[in-house]
Amino acid sequence: MPTLLAFLAIYAVLLTFYKPNLLFSLTTTAGGDTGAHHYPAQYLIQELLPNFRLTGWAPGWYAGMPMLTFYFPFPFLLIAILDWFIPYQIAFKIVTVLGVFALPAAAYALGRLWRVRRPFPALAAVMALAFLLMESYSIYGANILSTLAGEFGYMLSFALVFLFLGTVHRGMEKPGFNMLFVLNCLILMALVLSHIVTTIVLVCLVPGLLLVNPRWRSLGYLVAVAAVGFCLSAFWSLPFAGNLEWTAHMAWNQLDSIKDLLPTALLPAAGLGLVGMAYAVARKEKKLLPLAWITFVTLVLFWVLPDGRLWNARILPFFYFSIHLWAAYGATWLVRPFMVMMHDLFRLRGLTARRIYVPVVAVVIGVILILTSTTAAGWIKWNYSGYEGKPMWSQYKQINDFLNTLEPGRVMVEHGQKLDEFGTPRAFEIIPYWTDLDTMEGTLMEASYTAPFHFINQAELSKEASNAIIGVDYPGLDVPMGITHLQLMNIPYFMTFSEEVTSQVKADPRAELLAVFGDYNIFRISGCTGYVEVMENQPVRLQVEQSGWRDVAVEWYRNEADLTTPLVWDRGEEALRRYGSITPDQISALPVTPVTAEGSVTNERLENERLSFDTTAVGQPHWIKISYFPNWHVEGAEGPYLASPSMMMVIPTQSHVTLYYGRTAANTVGQVLEVLAWILLLGLTAWRTVLWRRRRRLAGAVQKSEPGVEGRDEARRDL
Repeated sequence: MPTLLAFLAIYAVLLTFYKPNLLFSLTTTAGGDTGAHHYPAQYLIQELLPNFRLTGWAPGWYAGMPMLTFYFPFPFLLIAILDWFIPYQIAFKIVTVLGVFALPAAAYALGRLWRVRRPFPALAAVMALAFLLMESYSIYGANILSTLAGEFGYMLSFALVFLFLGTVHRGMEKPGFNMLFVLNCLILMALVLSHIVTTIVLVCLVPGLLLVNPRWRSLGYLVAVAAVGFCLSAFWSLPFAGNLEWTAHMAWNQLDSIKDLLPTALLPAAGLGLVGMAYAVARKEKKLLPLAWITFVTLVLFWVLPDGRLWNARILPFFYFSIHLWAAYGATWLVRPFMVMMHDLFRLRGLTARRIYVPVVAVVIGVILILTSTTAAGWIKWNYSGYEGKPMWSQYKQINDFLNTLEPGRVMVEHGQKLDEFGTPRAFEIIPYWTDLDTMEGTLMEASYTAPFHFINQAELSKEASNAIIGVDYPGLDVPMGITHLQLMNIPYFMTFSEEVTSQVKADPRAELLAVFGDYNIFRISGCTGYVEVMENQPVRLQVEQSGWRDVAVEWYRNEADLTTPLVWDRGEEALRRYGSITPDQISALPVTPVTAEGSVTNERLENERLSFDTTAVGQPHWIKISYFPNWHVEGAEGPYLASPSMMMVIPTQSHVTLYYGRTAANTVGQVLEVLAWILLLGLTAWRTVLWRRRRRLAGAVQKSEPGVEGRDEARRDL
């Protein structure tokens, strides 16, 4: 009953913030990155799952990108499953809050599965609520603000990490290939497919379980769970790892301030956590050695991680949460002074005071959180009232309705905080969700090799550019050059809203004003000839490490004089030897060799994962204005090759050419491992089910034969 009352208080507080009338309204969730995740969800539901896939090529963002190859498919799969039973808008909302509502239960399960004395499990759930409502950060992950910003996959995976640490610990106590083993493998698969950062941290945290299970059998069990869990997710993880070089990698500068490690909001929990640590040391509480390991390892990772792709800020939620769990253990031992106080004040017996302790703590902390949380409630209302709940919804709908009347093509949108009036600055990233058009920008920017070049375009065409990809040398506002880049990338539509950019676009003869909606102007850009173009000049080969291609291509992209001489990445292919070769230091003065043969492209047809065309320029290099990725294959031509800045080049060997998005060796191997893992788990489940039924049958036989000693002994021997 005390635990039940504590959970009622926890979820009453959460529902005070996440009001049911918002969560169950038929509005399209807005706010932060969350408001842009509708396109991946829709694409999975409408295009990928009908073809029995969770990943694939999506043309709607960044001139095409590998959808859910470098992002995490499990939360979107949950949305798709719920979409079969309830409206999409509600399904999306439920999954985006699932990790938040799951974390208190996961913390409670962790305490019970680690067999830490009561009332620690219930107090761990209460402190999980306090952790969720930390407002000192809004992007690192695992609290409510970060989840509202778009980190709902991280939030779900974070909760699953602590559930897994509990269930796998119980499995390591009595290792065996039983249903708990199956459960551990499935939980591991789900958390891996929900976020990669939490998976990386989990690898560092799991060894702490060996501190309380220091046996070879326990280690073997852990290795077996890891192996099967890896195979279950191999269809995604192998292509992820194998193609990581084809992402727009970030170069993060690590945090190094003690204020980041111990923000003011964490200090009350840290103080109580020190009490918990002291009690654990005094009582030699070995059951909490894994928790000590979590605190120690995350602290070390924060200080030692070098600058690079893994930002140490993403480690901080694990450190913060471990401090809250220590605070729960400290609160566990404060029950004794509470009992004394209740006896002195209200003459309550010790057992009664002990029973009301956890509910009282839950209510007190809940009230404090409601009174002191200044941001969460407003942000939740902003997100879940949806695009439809914003004052500018009518104009936003008019713009999308107009775009849907245009010929299919890509849309470039000026960047600026003004877009937030529609629900999020990313409001027009879901143009493919509302219309049949594609847009250049999407929230999964690191997953696209074209992203750095898009943000160069954005810097040239926006008064308030985001410069989102770290490590790129961005230009200032330069509308003429920006329009030139739109032509190069085959982007026929451009939307502006600032007076400065709009006036310069109107002055450019290559732009035609199509419509005006308040401050928003939609232009058509001439000179966008299509997705396939016969190269005007012969390309030049560039021999460079793949990691160095982006810097060279950025320099090429920003030099207008060289844009007619494409670069092609030379990896020793025989078909490219006919073209001249340069070194990276020759990039500023490219040779110009016109293509002598004339030819044209006709019957161009673009589908989601296929592009076909006819050409009369057989044997000549063709520019394919679609982002390069190794899964692209071609029939009727040689290639495809990586061509500047991030597109493809083919050399037709016949008049009809078809490019299609297929598999690589990593896809095939990953899918084979996944199938084998599922066969193993299904076989193990069937075997354990048969054993369970047999034992029940034999147990029933024992009970029926109880009056007869001879029959009872025989049944027991069978059992």
